[in-house]
Amino acid sequence: MTKRVMWIRPGRVFWVASRLKATRPNLPNSRMCRRSHLLSCQQERRRGKLKSIMKKMKMTARPCRQTWWVQGVTWFSILFLVSLPSWSQAAEATDFPGINRFPGAEIVDFREASNSNYSLVLGRMQRIAGQVTASASERFQGNLTRITYQIPNGYSEAEVYGFYRDQIISEGQRELFTCQGRGCGSSNYWANEIFDNRILYGPVQNQRYLAATFETGLPGASQIGYAALYVVRRANQRLYAHLDMLALTGRVAEEQRAAQLVTPAAIEQRLLRDGSIVVPSLRFNDNDELEEDSGITLLADVLQRDRLLEIFVVGHLLQGNVGLETLQQQSLARAETVRQRLIEAGIDGSRIVAAGVGPLAPYCRPGPCGQRIEVVVRQ
Repeated sequence: MTKRVMWIRPGRVFWVASRLKATRPNLPNSRMCRRSHLLSCQQERRRGKLKSIMKKMKMTARPCRQTWWVQGVTWFSILFLVSLPSWSQAAEATDFPGINRFPGAEIVDFREASNSNYSLVLGRMQRIAGQVTASASERFQGNLTRITYQIPNGYSEAEVYGFYRDQIISEGQRELFTCQGRGCGSSNYWANEIFDNRILYGPVQNQRYLAATFETGLPGASQIGYAALYVVRRANQRLYAHLDMLALTGRVAEEQRAAQLVTPAAIEQRLLRDGSIVVPSLRFNDNDELEEDSGITLLADVLQRDRLLEIFVVGHLLQGNVGLETLQQQSLARAETVRQRLIEAGIDGSRIVAAGVGPLAPYCRPGPCGQRIEVVVRQ
């Protein structure tokens, strides 16, 4: 049986081939071993002088008091470490189509997975019952591309974050969640659990995150889906930017494209055709305050175009470890906020009925569905 091992001499690395003439012995003390490895026998470790050790490094066999299983573990450990894959050296590592690389940045990690069941984080990290988890997240199916960049020295987290954000949030795309510093929670969890890349771990105050929809408009290679951007500066001052790009396929991709048509005419057409629609560009914070409200103006325009149209404004809210009644009350409060804003925009209040269902209707198209305001036509 032929095996290859690596042993080190000062300034040089040698590959030595040895032939093991015997299989597993009955008695460990009768083991025949080779001097091709510095750790083969306990006797050699006791010799203090390098010259004496190197002199003994010959391809001769002699009894060794090392058990067969210890040497087997040694062989396996060396061969395993030598054969570890290096993602950063993958030949296929390249930028995601339509997303330009930050000037001078280098790809240090690249991975792809087809038909991935991906969890998109839509809330900060928090500790619940002793475990760190995202306060909100949703799963989507698609083709995942993961890219980690090392940014050259001389740039801030804000510069790198803005560079990639401006490319992701193009016309018609939605910002689903964003956080910065301690507002994102544990950086250790982001690095090791969310992105599975330990080099992204850094001080909590040095991190930024964005979750959004994206669409690349390259001719013949248009892709649509969800993007997660994470920028962090480690304690050693190295700056990294990480991209998770989940490209949707088939019918889900077409529904996502249709949802990006946010003109009053397009919204009215979908509302009358499907009977309901998720209001775009509406986002509440954890205190049930509107952070993004451009969807109010859009919905008011739709109701002014058709003055006979009557609607339900339904709040949806799905959060773990929160009671049903609490979620129903919160979702109703959000729906009432939207109704009041529509009245302030000149819409007759008798045409609008607010309701809150909490987590009782978790499914919608397109996503995300966990926190949304949906408009339903009253028949």
